[in-house]
Amino acid sequence: MLPQEELIGRLAKICRQDPQLVAAMHYGSFAHLEADEFSDLDIILYFEDAAVSDIDQRAWLEQIAPVELFYINEFGNSAAIFETLMDKALIRGEFHFDPAGDMAKLEGYRGQMWFPSLETTLIVDKSGALSRQLGPFTGPPPAHESAQDASYLCDSFLNWFLFGQNLLARREYARALEVMTLLHDNLLRMARLIEGKTQRWITPTRRLEQDLSPEAYTRYRGCTAPLKPETLRQAYRLAWVWGNEMMVSLAGCYGFTLPKSLIQKLSHRLKGRS
Repeated sequence: MLPQEELIGRLAKICRQDPQLVAAMHYGSFAHLEADEFSDLDIILYFEDAAVSDIDQRAWLEQIAPVELFYINEFGNSAAIFETLMDKALIRGEFHFDPAGDMAKLEGYRGQMWFPSLETTLIVDKSGALSRQLGPFTGPPPAHESAQDASYLCDSFLNWFLFGQNLLARREYARALEVMTLLHDNLLRMARLIEGKTQRWITPTRRLEQDLSPEAYTRYRGCTAPLKPETLRQAYRLAWVWGNEMMVSLAGCYGFTLPKSLIQKLSHRLKGRS
């Protein structure tokens, strides 16, 4: 048994016993049957609307296992690190303490969120309301093989590439490295689209070593760099070459028009700064 499963079992029991808790669900690797001993807990807890503001969130989580760290993260959610009782493993978790009325907000994630089945995502559902909300999200992953998806990736790649080039010209290398991560997201989604590996669209780096072909992985590796001006510039140059190849491929496959004039101007600027 994974150490996280010890915590999940205790969590489910606490959820069933808490009269103010209405429903609870996984939304991370455990919901997608991809969890291993290094996985986090990603949980949404739905309480009666009037009860949420009075909950001592750390104290509530302490019922599961000893909490070594607790804070409200940058997304407004409770982040905790537990020590399991059986093998003293340290487990990260992110918990949403939400009012039951917010279940309806899940509709806004249609096309982005999905689960193999209700059984993999549900922890507790006392009223059946969460099951009804999650029904449309179960089954195969959303399809992203469309001209709209492909065109968006190309536009986004061009936008962030120009931003990064301007930062390099300004010698803001740390910020240019930060923007490179946005380019990576677009490059990897383009590569996944071309190779038919779009299941992990939201987090394109997830299981990248298993999903992408060795050739694409090598191209991606060339687009990474430490915080050194010349190696960072080289990573941008290689990102531009690979990105252009994939944009042409996607435009041909999905039948949309690339902004050729802009691409030529960006290529000219890049050569002028090489």
